[in-house]
Amino acid sequence: MKSYHKHLESTMAAGETVSLTRRPVFRSSAIFPVLHSAHYSSRVLFMGYWLLKRRIPEVQMLVTLRGEEGPVLLRKSLLITEPKAFALRVGDLLAETALGSTGANFTGSLELEIFATRDLVYPYPAFVLNYYGDEFMASVHTTGRVYNDIEDLQENEDKIVPECGFDILSAEEYAPFFAFVNGVYTYDNPLIKWTIVDEHDWAHHGEFVLPPVPAYATRFVKLRDYIDLGAVLRGGKGTIKLHHQFRGFFPRFVAGNFEQHRHALSITHTYYDSSAVTDAGAYWGNADERFHDSAVFAPLFMGEGEYTQLVFYPIYSPSAFGISLEFYDEGGRRVGTVRDWRHLDLHATPDQFFTLSFNEVIAQHFTPEQAKQLRGVNIVKHWPNREQIPTRLKFGLNIGRTGRAMNLPTNVCFNSQIANAKVLTKPGTFKWSPILDGDHSVVVILNGSPLKEYATPANLQLSFYREADNQTLERAALLPPFGQLRIEVNQDVELKEFLGGHPGWVTIQADNPFVTSWYFDFNESGAVGGDHAF
Repeated sequence: MKSYHKHLESTMAAGETVSLTRRPVFRSSAIFPVLHSAHYSSRVLFMGYWLLKRRIPEVQMLVTLRGEEGPVLLRKSLLITEPKAFALRVGDLLAETALGSTGANFTGSLELEIFATRDLVYPYPAFVLNYYGDEFMASVHTTGRVYNDIEDLQENEDKIVPECGFDILSAEEYAPFFAFVNGVYTYDNPLIKWTIVDEHDWAHHGEFVLPPVPAYATRFVKLRDYIDLGAVLRGGKGTIKLHHQFRGFFPRFVAGNFEQHRHALSITHTYYDSSAVTDAGAYWGNADERFHDSAVFAPLFMGEGEYTQLVFYPIYSPSAFGISLEFYDEGGRRVGTVRDWRHLDLHATPDQFFTLSFNEVIAQHFTPEQAKQLRGVNIVKHWPNREQIPTRLKFGLNIGRTGRAMNLPTNVCFNSQIANAKVLTKPGTFKWSPILDGDHSVVVILNGSPLKEYATPANLQLSFYREADNQTLERAALLPPFGQLRIEVNQDVELKEFLGGHPGWVTIQADNPFVTSWYFDFNESGAVGGDHAF
């Protein structure tokens, strides 16, 4: 794990001093575990954002499709000279290989490498892994990658910590899993030590051994094959810490739950377990009274049969903090506040795993008429010891539907913004989000901030891109503070016609550094997919 302070420095974040020894990034890569079957398939979605964000006129992409045990099946090169939408579909790539139609039940990997003659800054590109079928559409951003060089490896393996931070659904219809693509090293019988924390904050421990993992092999590890989840979780929800031995690749696993009865799945990614990390790099101080110690503004979906949850995982460096909730309508008007909703003391009880149900909190504190207005929540954290704010604050955003054929929510891994006055030096921000082509695709653009007295609107210039050509659709919007804009494809005739039934992208140029974005797809089956945007 690289420290958060080092991450800010290496990615040249606002106000950071660039080290004289910083190595420019000329190769940016990702490697994804992919599936293709009669029931579902995989694709990677991206746009030529390098041309817009970095002003790089062209980049070269090397595409490598590998089989489950690591053999190369296909290599091809793409020159990207347009900021349009792209999709690499595993079914199409398989058709180009010797497997052809015999690859109907395929497990393997897709590695995408971006090369440029100018600094790409980030060694991992903004790609979206999308598993999709008739009844679901699940997405997550770039996860694993093979390191560029020894310096890249050493920085990211500065601390070896477990991976955690996703929900295990233990009811019999679900099969929780994690998946990864190995790097250059071979492992004969890798040992995985695990800790499962349940909803009662009880920790259960064990270990299992995986079969051999050759170089570049893909592994989908179903936890039920190694752990009696029924005995451990008794039908409830939990999370797992994975103590692994893998080196040489960035071990950010794809993780989630298969819905076994209806051939669907939900995905997210794992995250660092920092619960044992207590050095100076694990914390951030806040002496600036203009800022909350940490806050994040998130969308709420509270329509009929919808629910929104926030999940806290046992992965934070030890500290004690309180949580308050500020609720807003779509126009940014604060409807109400729930102060000191909960206090956590991670010194006394480190293994805390719990789910905040916004439906329950809203029902307790708001009238039905008020509840109908709520579209966003500012989740504010405050520390009595303001020198002990953990730098790694990741949560899960679960948005789902009840009363449908299945209940398969999102489990979006996202971070909370810590107080950082250097962000105020930025004149604006550039964001970009995929627009999915499922049953009901929604992009949510938010204007929220960790500033206590936040009153800055955001002027937005929106550009929509499609696969078919390099034509764009242009729009402008104004977001009030704590306001939001929801782009719903099915209700937007112009946009729906422009995209032509295929995925697309929207770029968001804002004159305000606090604008963020999310995207979702609501399937009529009850499956909900989505992630935060870039």
